[in-house]
Amino acid sequence: MSEALLQETRLPGNGLTPTRHGLGHSQWEEQPVHFGPRVVLTKEEAFGACQALADAGRVLVRSGGSAEADLLCSLFNLIEERLVTR
Repeated sequence: MSEALLQETRLPGNGLTPTRHGLGHSQWEEQPVHFGPRVVLTKEEAFGACQALADAGRVLVRSGGSAEADLLCSLFNLIEERLVTR
């Protein structure tokens, strides 16, 4: 996997670009967001995301948010299905 592809997916995608106006005054300008064709995660990042989804799902179930927990479970399953080895 190329380092350029890894860098592309780790760029901030909030659509805001800092600009400087005057002395020490910072303002945010809205810019269009451009997403790459895929997201590349390291194995540790993917496992961390799955762990966070599982933990959040358990907390939601305990607090009565079973519908929200089901959505997190679906996302967990999607990520798990996409994990492949080559």
